[in-house]
Amino acid sequence: MKNQLLKLLTLLLIGALISCSDSDEPKDKGPDDTGAVSGQFSVLKAGSLTAQSSTNTRGMFQIVEDEDGKFFVRLTDDFTTKFSTGTVTVYLSTSQTLNLDQTASFQLVSIVGKAGEHFFSLPAAPDAKFSHGIIWCGAAAIPFGFAPLN
Repeated sequence: MKNQLLKLLTLLLIGALISCSDSDEPKDKGPDDTGAVSGQFSVLKAGSLTAQSSTNTRGMFQIVEDEDGKFFVRLTDDFTTKFSTGTVTVYLSTSQTLNLDQTASFQLVSIVGKAGEHFFSLPAAPDAKFSHGIIWCGAAAIPFGFAPLN
């Protein structure tokens, strides 16, 4: 019985990791608000992404405001992550470590499914307590990158 449980848990872990793995198929999953930005935008906070969990995550994570006073999270045109399969999520966080047990410590922004520039709309100006941007693989529950926002 113990061996069967161990095998089952191993298979579940492998399945979760595979769901965040690379694929040669083009990815076009998840919301992408590119084009929703009105006119020019101002960068309010920004930081460079630091890769985690052996990914090649890179690019800039920015909080921007457009001419209409709307707020967005922007991932710059050089954004990439090794595991962009649609299970990669974007968060604002109070630290470089996402703590899903403390709901006040993060704000879910969106799912990102492909490399390149993205604008994800925010309902309002983000709370000042959010000091980091996080790229996270929800299926495997592991971090893919973080950016301190200054």
